[in-house]
Amino acid sequence: MSRAPNSFYGWHVVGAAFTAQFVSSFCTLAGIGPFFTVIEEEFNTDASTISNAVGASILLMGLLGPLVGRAIDQGNQRAIMISGVIVLSAGLAFTARAQTLWQLGLSFCVIANVGIVLFGPMPSVTLVSRWFIRRRGLAVAVTVAGATLASATSPAIGAWLIGLEGVGWRGALTGYAVGAGVITLPVFWLLLVKNPEELGQHPDGEATTGVQTEPDGVSYSAGELLRDRNFLVIATGLALLFTAPIVCTLHFVPYAEKDLGIPKQEAAYFFTFLAIFSLLGKIVFGFVSERVHPRHALWVAVSLLVAGWGILLGHPCVQLLMASAALMGLGVGALGPLQAVVIGTCFGRAGFGHVMGLSGLVSLPLIAGANPLAGWLYVRTGDYRAAFGCEVGFLLLAGVLFALLRLPVDGGAAEPARAAEVQ
Repeated sequence: MSRAPNSFYGWHVVGAAFTAQFVSSFCTLAGIGPFFTVIEEEFNTDASTISNAVGASILLMGLLGPLVGRAIDQGNQRAIMISGVIVLSAGLAFTARAQTLWQLGLSFCVIANVGIVLFGPMPSVTLVSRWFIRRRGLAVAVTVAGATLASATSPAIGAWLIGLEGVGWRGALTGYAVGAGVITLPVFWLLLVKNPEELGQHPDGEATTGVQTEPDGVSYSAGELLRDRNFLVIATGLALLFTAPIVCTLHFVPYAEKDLGIPKQEAAYFFTFLAIFSLLGKIVFGFVSERVHPRHALWVAVSLLVAGWGILLGHPCVQLLMASAALMGLGVGALGPLQAVVIGTCFGRAGFGHVMGLSGLVSLPLIAGANPLAGWLYVRTGDYRAAFGCEVGFLLLAGVLFALLRLPVDGGAAEPARAAEVQ
């Protein structure tokens, strides 16, 4: 665009980021469930092997995060995200034609997921966080709602396509490959602008930059971040919070069946409630983050998650299970907006992608180890109380860590030692 639009352009960028979140989630983790059994039969494998492959893909994305984050901060984000869509589509197309298990793993777990790293959750949140400061929480909440919508629709659509005569799982993945490009490429090309300054605008559409309350124009090295207390608190504390939905996703249904005697179909309604309240939590905390101290908002999220897990510790009835789902949904929904708000408050816009990518790498051991730990505790004790109690401990530890944050809104230094140096 050669001239600035008459109105603030940031919400168009949010639309592009919402699309990135929806497509990246729809085509991979959110929609992988219906493909499990057909792939088991097609390639004569088992759920353990497929689960390990998915875990390896998450590990790969975590390792690539800092490199992609740095590239996004310093390079052409539109080109990077468009490249990511092309790589994802190629990976899905190759997966649909895989004849051996190693080809399936290479095409989906490596190629397709490299594409996700280039245009999915981290790049889209980084993009939106450059356009907003005061209203960043709400803007990111709308952005990550794309992934929530994908989680609500992708399993059903995938199962329907797989069951259609003449389509099957290969045809479904081919359709995903084509659909990803058709949906995202025009949106990215037309709407994606890296910074408001490129259009002569300022974050939030403010007339001047005088309203900013965070550092700007500074990029930090990995060494500086790894020595910074705020960075370590954010990476570790948020990782502890993110274990909550990860453990719940894998272990809740077997807990309901084995410990509570609830049929699988009824137990699945827990996730319907959780998804609804997660979407509500995103919007609520998007608004709340504009009006409440970030540390206090984090503590509210911790309290909601602790209350939800606490109900599960009591071997509840079905009605209390739904209350637990509502509480956890609100808490889980808060994580995306608050993560963006606290990173931006401490480190500003210029290095946001690198900070987010490196924090993902630092948090990887906790996130990757949460489910194996829960499974090991279940095997050792014979029920899920120890595992769920450990999860409550993780959440409380996160709350303690957040007390150590030094934020600009506290009136103290919040930046690494080199913050005064402008790139």
